[in-house]
Amino acid sequence: MGQNFKCFFLLCFLILLYVCGLLIFAKGFLLKRVVVERNSSCKVDFAMQSDMHGEKGCWMHVRYKKAIIIVIDALRYDFASYDSTANDSIPYKNRLTFIKNSLMKPNNAKLYKFIADPPTTTLQRLKGLTTGSLPTFVDAGSNFASSEITEDNFIDQLIRHNKRIKFLGDDTWIGLFPNRFYKQFPYPSFNVKDLHTVDDGVLKHLYKEQNKNDWEVLVAHFLGVDHCGHRYGPNHSAMRDKLSQMNDMIRNVTRLMKDDTILFVMGDHGMTKTGDHGGDSKDELEAALFVYSPAQITSQHNLWKERDTISQIDFVPTISLLLGIPIPFSNLGQVIEELFTHCPWWQTTSDIKKVYHSTKALRLNAKQISYYLTSYYEYSSDFPIQKYYELQNLLDHAEKDLQALVTAMVKDGATRDITEDLKILRGHYIEYISEVGKICKGIWAKFDMMSISIGILTLILAISTNIYYIRISDSSEVPNTVVILILYCVVYLTYAVFQTFFVGETLSAFMVYILAVVGIIMIWILTFNFSAPEAVPETCLSLNINNIFSWMIMLLYFVLFFSNSFVVHEDSVTLFYTQTLSWIFCFKSIQSFLVKYDTSQLDQKAKRHKTQHKTYDIMRTLTQPSILAIFVTLLLNVLVRFSSNFRACREEQWTCSLSLFLYPLASLPDELTSYRNVRYFFSVGCVIFFLLAIRKYVKHSGNFQGNSAGIICIKYIYPVCGVAIALHWALQGLPQPILDALPVWQQIFLPRLVYILLFISFIATTIKPLTIHLLPKQEKFSVQADGTVIPQVYNKIKQNFKDEKEAEHPPIVFGLGTTYSSALINFVVIFYLLLVLLLGDGTSPSLLFAFLSVWLFLEVYTASGTFTKMVFSGDESSGFGLTKACKVNNIWPPVVFMSTLFSTYFYSTGHQATVPSIKWESAFTGFHGDFYYNIIPAILITLNTFAAEVFYSVLCPLLVIWPLTDGLFLKSMATKKEEPGHWKGDFLLLEDEDVYKQMLFRLFSSMFFFQGIKVLGSMCAAALHRRHLMVWKIFAPRFVFAAVSSFAVFGFTLLTYLIIINIHHALTRWVKQLEQKKKK
Repeated sequence: MGQNFKCFFLLCFLILLYVCGLLIFAKGFLLKRVVVERNSSCKVDFAMQSDMHGEKGCWMHVRYKKAIIIVIDALRYDFASYDSTANDSIPYKNRLTFIKNSLMKPNNAKLYKFIADPPTTTLQRLKGLTTGSLPTFVDAGSNFASSEITEDNFIDQLIRHNKRIKFLGDDTWIGLFPNRFYKQFPYPSFNVKDLHTVDDGVLKHLYKEQNKNDWEVLVAHFLGVDHCGHRYGPNHSAMRDKLSQMNDMIRNVTRLMKDDTILFVMGDHGMTKTGDHGGDSKDELEAALFVYSPAQITSQHNLWKERDTISQIDFVPTISLLLGIPIPFSNLGQVIEELFTHCPWWQTTSDIKKVYHSTKALRLNAKQISYYLTSYYEYSSDFPIQKYYELQNLLDHAEKDLQALVTAMVKDGATRDITEDLKILRGHYIEYISEVGKICKGIWAKFDMMSISIGILTLILAISTNIYYIRISDSSEVPNTVVILILYCVVYLTYAVFQTFFVGETLSAFMVYILAVVGIIMIWILTFNFSAPEAVPETCLSLNINNIFSWMIMLLYFVLFFSNSFVVHEDSVTLFYTQTLSWIFCFKSIQSFLVKYDTSQLDQKAKRHKTQHKTYDIMRTLTQPSILAIFVTLLLNVLVRFSSNFRACREEQWTCSLSLFLYPLASLPDELTSYRNVRYFFSVGCVIFFLLAIRKYVKHSGNFQGNSAGIICIKYIYPVCGVAIALHWALQGLPQPILDALPVWQQIFLPRLVYILLFISFIATTIKPLTIHLLPKQEKFSVQADGTVIPQVYNKIKQNFKDEKEAEHPPIVFGLGTTYSSALINFVVIFYLLLVLLLGDGTSPSLLFAFLSVWLFLEVYTASGTFTKMVFSGDESSGFGLTKACKVNNIWPPVVFMSTLFSTYFYSTGHQATVPSIKWESAFTGFHGDFYYNIIPAILITLNTFAAEVFYSVLCPLLVIWPLTDGLFLKSMATKKEEPGHWKGDFLLLEDEDVYKQMLFRLFSSMFFFQGIKVLGSMCAAALHRRHLMVWKIFAPRFVFAAVSSFAVFGFTLLTYLIIINIHHALTRWVKQLEQKKKK
């Protein structure tokens, strides 16, 4: 127990090093922008108070007394625009007919392409729509943890100027603006399966509240369109119904409007073809903005080309000036100048009035941005100083020109020259606003290079420690130098964490850098000077074909993170790596057959057979071990290649077409009904095949006897879970109206039944993990098998009965040679069923392909090494065979293969290293939504996203256990007649606990090492390309996914390690109990 605890502690400490390095780097790289905590006020020196008409405002007269803001979540631009050429069968086309009809009155209605700034998540878009600022990439991670907005925004400005605000809809607003609304009707927003609760709730109160006179601004946020996209995608009949409902809503709202009210109908973002959002593709960025008022809102002119595309942050200064409140201090948006070309108090209109009024609005906008820029420059020095003064000079010249033009207008009146000069002046203000926005976008996130460099050094220190772990795994005892190493790393981590999280740049980080470099050098000295008790014939540093290709692929994985093309096409590259390594192992196994096993006798028998029978026996050729190895490897490659049909597409993959497996079953069009049935039964068939294969293996290995917890689960509980999963998938395939009409408990019953049964199975198999069965003495039994093992056991019992006394009968145990493997398989089934439930029917077959790929690889790996050969040739009584086998077993190449294999299956389970590819709907598998805490949906989404990594972590101990069992067919066919000694299988692990500890410790250390190299590559690439055009689109998301993937592997690997320890100690207790019974 002491050795196991030491190994577990060392692995936990290694994970701590990795986690600290990642968090320190993330603090420096994923910084939020500098927030200037100042508010705009009416008392400014640039506002013109000369307007003698209309109601007095703050910077400008009040154009509208009331405003209605309707947010239709995920309202893509082509949902709102009319396309006369579109096919009427497209669900989302031409459904908002009221907008089309209103645009026939161009002075009263405008439709804009409303461009969102990434990330296109609702919370971040609401921040942009209310503050006029630009959220950074890291803000996407807080989409489900809304915190109060303290930055200046138009909601707070309205309240400061005694404007009453009513709110209805998405409760995200309540988290952002607590205690701000005069009256509110919030509804939970996270349940993407619910298309109607929020919308129906808003409609229940909207018209009644609109008719009252106790408000100045009314905000309504509808979620049905967004939830319909998440659940079915845009190409579904439910989208047609939802958009028609929104069309009726807009029409009814406008009927109740008065001339002093303006309406804004907007989308906060768009959606992809699959209904997702969060990234920066064209479909996600292009939302719609519809502006309407019963009174005239704009004047027709030919003075300049009006914009049909605006940024979402342009909404903030526009509504602020229209309602007569100051523009929020940190706004970077530009007013929609077309909405300021008309004034209802004008007795006559002229071009000069139109230009002057819009230029006045632009000037106020530019002066507000100038004030913000000056304050921002005081807080942060990252704004280019030369560009800052150039922009200030441009604004100063514009101000002087404006004063000159105003003087000329008073003196000479309106002339054509003044109109042209005003147009030029208008262009200067637009140029200033545009240039400031561009520069701020370029330098918005301030990178903390100190934290970035300390994070990278910490990860290098962790990797160095990891290599040292692999080196000392050859020793039966933990060296004393490990204690010194841990103490030194603790001191370093204390300095590093204190420097980055508490001190920052106020104190030099020189001491941290020195400690990190000295620690790395010290670890490498310890690594190279460490001498194992016994010479190790083969290690990860040995020069052989397996090691060479394994190291080459790992280094390529590290280096190619620096290429954006590699990151974009990583799914194809990892597929190539996996297939390459599989053939390397195949050639190694063929070489093993030719070198290790003497085939001369077989050749002589073949010659005699050929002399006696001149006919050619094709089956004899096809069943040769080398041919079988090629066949197995070919089948493995076919499985991995076929799994690519389940891949998701990312925006940059132009040639990629979205797989039909990724569409929800219910969203498939009616013309694909036959395909829907085929897909469903194929997915269910994969689950059935998996359960039958496990049952067959357990029977084959003799572990199906008795009534242990694991056997009961395999016999009864797992099949029930499989049936529940199949029924749940069938339920999800029902038409949306039918499914929504079902009571909530019926929709969540089946998944929750699976959760409960799997939890019970996990607890039961943890308490009683063994699946072996001791045959009681004097028990009569019948043999019902067609193999050779059971008859031999029967004959042995019969012979003992004749020749020996009853007290000397040896115990007969079923499944003792596959104790570890069969017990671990129980946990594999538990995680498999959980993961396929969360993946859904579309991509769940890929997990079966992953399992079969691992099994086929284990067969080739078992046949390719000297591992089992050394076991059988050793001294069984002393356990020397296992010890020597451990010394020659180089675990590094198979770890590299397994890591690249499951990197491939990360993509083959329908995921990409992008935010839009995250399957948010998995959070509602077994839950109807409305979570009080986000821990449950976070766990479910993580399990769905990193299902391949979780499955890999549970399967990885088979790399140690499977070779001891001699595999199922490939190795046994080659060695059945030649193998000396008695077969003990993985029961050998019990003979020498030190060796057992070494093998597992080396395995998990190697797994962590590969993960560390991957995440280090993504960190270095993100740091190097931090000013790259694609940093937030490609490199930053890849780092985030690599980091979270590593956390998943670390966590579930530790869990698997505890499972193996529990199996080992349960077997130890069982053997002791057997010995005690024998003594009695």
